[in-house]
Amino acid sequence: MTYLTVSVVLVVLLCLLNLTLTIGVIRRLRERAGDLAGSGLSVPALVVGPGGSVGSFSAVDTEGERLSQDSLAEGSMVLFMSPGCPACEDLLPLVAERAGEYGRDRVLAVVTRDEEKDALLGEYLKRLSPVARVVVTEFGDELTEAFALKGLPAYVEMGAAGRVASSGRTLPHRTEPARAGA
Repeated sequence: MTYLTVSVVLVVLLCLLNLTLTIGVIRRLRERAGDLAGSGLSVPALVVGPGGSVGSFSAVDTEGERLSQDSLAEGSMVLFMSPGCPACEDLLPLVAERAGEYGRDRVLAVVTRDEEKDALLGEYLKRLSPVARVVVTEFGDELTEAFALKGLPAYVEMGAAGRVASSGRTLPHRTEPARAGA
């Protein structure tokens, strides 16, 4: 009976110690979260953020058409994807659906090459070409640098005067139809 009493007391003391340490950890986490919120730190952007401007670039799409910063009209969407990227693979079926909201001439799909995954490049071109102008490029080249691309997948929706209207990782739903000739 004495052993049972001592064992129960030890378990109770261990539980109290665990509870005290857990409360201490929770307090520290709350303090740390408050410090981070007050410092203005946030998750880094994948591409140029809203209100930012796209740098100058020159690229040629898969049909031989030359593209530049000036060819991105207001309301255009630029998508950045890469074969073999799991998140890009998940996004690929949605691109055709959303591209219909913009029109083929208003969607630029930038496919970054990865030599190890070049076998998948053909599938991307086959699926993207009917719904978007497609540029195949290397990560870190002039086009990806113009958009300050840091990760994939990403999108940029162009606003007025070459400024970015919205950007992020998931595709936006278009609330209004694209203006003809814009």
